[in-house]
Amino acid sequence: MELYPLPLLLSRLEEEIEFQQKVATTYLVSLPKYTPETLTSVQETLKRISADLRLVSLILSELEDVQEKDLKEEALMLSSESLSLVSLLLPAVERYAPFFLENLRVENKPILEKLEEVLEEIENSLESLQLSSRDITRVLEGLAKTLEVSINAGERLFECES
Repeated sequence: MELYPLPLLLSRLEEEIEFQQKVATTYLVSLPKYTPETLTSVQETLKRISADLRLVSLILSELEDVQEKDLKEEALMLSSESLSLVSLLLPAVERYAPFFLENLRVENKPILEKLEEVLEEIENSLESLQLSSRDITRVLEGLAKTLEVSINAGERLFECES
């Protein structure tokens, strides 16, 4: 039994991909100056990235019950696109973030390496449309939680300095 209609989740993910593309343009093409507003924007971006990881996790967990080939293919392609953008965005915003990505680890691996593993597994499943989503959703939830903890610690650090 589906908890959420998959087409609605996919629509939401498409909106997030548009946001990710805009943010990628901002941080990869026209580097903003470091200001308090930039820091706030980066923190909000990181929070959305964390929420996007959870959204992809939810979508992939819903795929086990889906029989329609086109819907599965769309879900995997959008998930892959979103995670690809996240893997570009995280290093791009790192220079403005209150933490270093290399210090963030999930299952004893750097966060970006773990993200790339998930992305590779999703991309490999596109042909067969078969995906073992349980492990992937666990890793995505771990990635999201790691980012959230780091964001919260960074926010507290800046509150103490004020």
